[in-house]
Amino acid sequence: MNDTKWRRRLGWLLGGVLVIAVAAYALRAAVDQRSSSVHLVVYAFSTQEEVLTQGIFPAFEQAWEADTGRDLVLEGVFGPSGTIAGQISLGAPADVAVLSHAEHVNWLKLGRMVARDRQPVVLGCTPLVIVTREGNPQRLAGYPDLARPGLRLIHAHPRHSGVGAWAMLAEYGSAVMSTGDRAAAQAQLLAIWRNVRFIGSSARAVLTLFELGAGDALVTYEQDARLARDRSAPLEIVVPPHSILAQPVAVVVDRNVTATERSVAEALIQYLQSDQGQQILRRYHLRPADCREPSFPDLVQPFTVADLGGWSAAYTELIDHLWPTEIEPHLELELEPAPEPESAGESR
Repeated sequence: MNDTKWRRRLGWLLGGVLVIAVAAYALRAAVDQRSSSVHLVVYAFSTQEEVLTQGIFPAFEQAWEADTGRDLVLEGVFGPSGTIAGQISLGAPADVAVLSHAEHVNWLKLGRMVARDRQPVVLGCTPLVIVTREGNPQRLAGYPDLARPGLRLIHAHPRHSGVGAWAMLAEYGSAVMSTGDRAAAQAQLLAIWRNVRFIGSSARAVLTLFELGAGDALVTYEQDARLARDRSAPLEIVVPPHSILAQPVAVVVDRNVTATERSVAEALIQYLQSDQGQQILRRYHLRPADCREPSFPDLVQPFTVADLGGWSAAYTELIDHLWPTEIEPHLELELEPAPEPESAGESR
């Protein structure tokens, strides 16, 4: 065999080995990718902790692992909606954000954490309600009653908390919807805030204050009020005839997700919209996106943020302008109540 033929055959051999090696590497990479675990971080507003950690996360992890053969770990971080939106904008490692309202998604878009053309997904609906003491001793029926002199109210901070912003829209918008008079609506809002004696950072914070004995009433999500009643919290829920429908949203945080994580993040959001996901959300008292659900109390004359001009207009008018100029400077707050001391015989 001459040198030319030998070199040619050696080239073929080496080429074949290279092809086999590349194919083996690609197969190994595919197997490793399929068998490796995925870790997804979900930042969500405070009232969604139970439904996500106890309901959605275990069910979705099981469904994902059964479908793909890969392990999945979902980690939740919870707090006031505005606070976590700010944290994500500053670089917090969220792959998915579950926020109280769409304006907080706009904050993420301004920070280039979410693509400008990405639309958040509405997960469900929960009307704003009034929570008061058992037996409703103040005889509260609607938002105008919260303006009565002498009432002591608890309120979530409208800039930090999603429910704080929703509550302001409810207190203002209920008068707009019943009278059509925006000046009267502003007067009602200011009168309600003259009764605010305690402010909390989130929906959960204000409900905790209420359970510790602070205040006569507060405005919060129907969902969280019903969850509190499930925990046997002593309270009564009043559904005002005119109340706003809160619509929590979810969005993929485009800046943070890797290619592998994106497929899981999008699948998680699809799962939240699926029949299985919606059944879990209903078990935790979140109504479907259109708020029509026969197992929940009927709503008399609900309205949406669109009736107030949309989130950007309503947020600018009430929270960017009215809150810092006409409300916050005139607050007369009390000290937060301390927990009652345990008796000597109680174990710690």
